Amino acid sequence: MTPVIAAALETSDWITAAAIAVGTIAIAVLTRRLTKRRIQRVDEQAELIDVGGRILVAIVVSLGGFYTMQALKIEIGPLLGAFGIGALFIAVGLQPLLVNVVGSVILQARRPFRRGDQIATNGFEGTVLDITSTSTVLLSYNGESIHVPNSAVLSNPVINWTHEPVRRTIMPISVPYGCELPRVLSVLGRLARQTLDDENLPPAEALAIGFGDNGIDVELRFWHYSDVLESQSARSQVACAVDEGLRELGVIIPFPQVVVHPVETPPEPSTQ
Repeated sequence: MTPVIAAALETSDWITAAAIAVGTIAIAVLTRRLTKRRIQRVDEQAELIDVGGRILVAIVVSLGGFYTMQALKIEIGPLLGAFGIGALFIAVGLQPLLVNVVGSVILQARRPFRRGDQIATNGFEGTVLDITSTSTVLLSYNGESIHVPNSAVLSNPVINWTHEPVRRTIMPISVPYGCELPRVLSVLGRLARQTLDDENLPPAEALAIGFGDNGIDVELRFWHYSDVLESQSARSQVACAVDEGLRELGVIIPFPQVVVHPVETPPEPSTQ
């Protein structure tokens, strides 16, 4: 069997190995700090800088370990053979973790979303805080921290609410049969435009789309800014304006009704 240590070590060998190890750690720590400092500047390439910094740290540590073993006169061949067998078992056991690590690299390279984006995935919604080596960290709108595995994010649909500056909401409304439909549609569109009075938003419109069981189905389509809180506020304001405007027109939004017709039952026959 080939010995792992090829020759007896002298004091200078230990000093050289220790210097290489300390230098490796110092370079790795400095690289990571510089990477984090660059990310904190809200750089557009923050995700790529982050994953690039982690890869660079791994390379520095690997090279430092190699040269440290060289200074200690350790034979690399037998260690690589043992490491290869051990790595096979480790890779099988850590397969879910490795999938998430690869998912982190893919997410940060493709960038379907960035830090600060508001997304929905795997039944969760929130603001992206970070993309770690294993999970995507979200801050929910209720202040909860949510960690979604990167493999789950990659294998399921992701909705990026804030990918574009504005987005559209479709509000379904039902108006009664017999109303002045063209006038009602015109008023609904005008109310939405006046409520969301912003020249940066596309115009709102109201369209009749069909005949329902209780009234005519209408869709009020209006645009608002993509931020989730902004969109919720816009929907609330438009709903209040629509309710008030329809009441001023004398239009009552229909609702399901059940009509009961009384039926007289014949008297039970006498048993006498």
